[in-house]
Order: sequence, then structure tokens, then C-alpha cells
Amino acid sequence: MKKIVLVTVLASAFAAAPVFAQGYVGLGLGSSRISGFDAPGVNGGNTNKGLVKVYGGYQMTPNWGAEVQYSDLGRRDITGPAATTGSFSGSQLSLAGTGTLPLTSGFSLLGKLGVSANRINTSGNVVVGTGNKTGVLLGIGAAYSFTPTLSARVEYEDFGLMAKLNNGSTVRANGYSVSLKYAF
Repeated sequence: MKKIVLVTVLASAFAAAPVFAQGYVGLGLGSSRISGFDAPGVNGGNTNKGLVKVYGGYQMTPNWGAEVQYSDLGRRDITGPAATTGSFSGSQLSLAGTGTLPLTSGFSLLGKLGVSANRINTSGNVVVGTGNKTGVLLGIGAAYSFTPTLSARVEYEDFGLMAKLNNGSTVRANGYSVSLKYAF
């Protein structure tokens, strides 16, 4: 009898999971910061620029999900000695597990932990020792649901290591964003 009850409970749990499970997509705008271009006489590297991101995911339960995201971190112009004049742009592609803590019927807190494939593209005489790094993605935020399918999110994300410069310093990136999410 105990085995029948256990099998019934487990089967019910797995059968109920798809009832809640839902996919979603989102689009966000914000501000990114890439830091680490702080050599003497170099200007423009450590500046805030616009951030645009698109993401999609799958919410498996009310508390746990998985998400894929691409973010364009903007372009920065650098001026300084001839060896460091030019520009660079950054982007990231990530896969993360998400956690949601519902507080009220419409308001919830969010957390993300995952891996981010980070890329720096340079032009001119900007020299990056080794770009295209993989970093740990950490994120925290809040969401408000207007309807069961439409919500807004405010987030802070740390994308981790972007590059190592020839002088040994490291380049890191983070960003703040506001986005709309559509669940289907």
C-alpha cells in the first residue's frame, strides 16, 4: 500500500508540473559598465553606455526556471597615447538558472546564477591581450506582473570577466536594466 501511495504522489507531482510550466521572452534596455581600462592617460574606457538585451526562458515551477540571454553592452571610444586610441564594444550570451520568490500576487524577487560567454571587439589601436572570456553571471532583481502573461522586470547583472589586458589588468562588465516579459 505504501508503494502505491508513493507512486501516486510522485506521478501527481510530475503531472502537475506541466500545468504551471510556461515559456517566455523579453526585451530590456538599460545601462552597462565595462571597467578595467584604467591605464594612465587613457580616457573613455570606464564609461557607462546603453545596454540592450533579449532573453527567453522556461519557468518550470513558480520558483525555478532557466533562461538564455544576449546583451549588447555598447561601444566605447578610447583616447590616449597612440597605442591606445580607438574603440571597443562588448556583448554577452548567457545561460542561467533562475529563482523567483513571490511576495504578493503581482510582485516577486528574482535571482540568476549561470555562465556568460563574454566578447570584446576592438578597432583602432586598442589592444586587448585576451578577449572572449567566460564568466560567472550573477543577477538580482524584482518583477511585477500586470497580467498572467505580461510583466516588467528591474535587474542588476554582473557578467564577470570580459578580457585580460596586455598590462595584466582584468576587464569586467555589469549592467542595470528594465524589461518587459511576455509569457506564453
